[in-house]
Amino acid sequence: MKNLRWKGGLVVAAAVIGFQWYVAENPVEASQETITTHEDTMTKVSALKASLPVQQVKKVVRRNQHWQYNFENDELRHTRKEYGNNQSLTKHRFSFPYDRDTYLHIWTVSGPVRNMAKNAPHAPVREVYLTTNNGQFDCGYDGCYASVSFDGGKVQRFSLRMPRSYPNNVLYMTDGQRFMQELKKHKRAIIEVDYYQYGSQQFTFALHDETETTYSA
Repeated sequence: MKNLRWKGGLVVAAAVIGFQWYVAENPVEASQETITTHEDTMTKVSALKASLPVQQVKKVVRRNQHWQYNFENDELRHTRKEYGNNQSLTKHRFSFPYDRDTYLHIWTVSGPVRNMAKNAPHAPVREVYLTTNNGQFDCGYDGCYASVSFDGGKVQRFSLRMPRSYPNNVLYMTDGQRFMQELKKHKRAIIEVDYYQYGSQQFTFALHDETETTYSA
């Protein structure tokens, strides 16, 4: 039995050595067709890179500021009021004597604030107004309303009244806090109000300042 195992081991060893000798004497050469194809591809890629125009891409960052802010300081009480103004993106042009561009404005007014840093970036809004630079609003003594759609959603009504101490181009929003809650959640709004002699007019607003990034050659 031992002789059989010893002889079997010699046979296996001889087979392995023979295979290694055969591989060494007969190396597998790379296909000439594969090498030629590879070289041809590299030549085409090199030519393509040389033919492509080299252009420097410029990054342009544009800030669209839709809100403008003004401040009123009370030196005696050491307080400050913040006034925000957002002009509509769209406009109308009425006939004479209002034959110039007519915009709608959203005005916000904060309460007197002692430390503006605590309310950064802006103080809490206490009052909301709608104003127009041209024409007159049509709103009765019992009040009226503005129809508003936020981001193309369901139309909502917000109550308005015309302050007696102001001209007919100012409307106070009695439920301005609800309006501000909706404003914070959306990007766009369409506001419809009534103008004297011109009926219902719609204006589009961007509700937040935006940063737009573009790339050009």
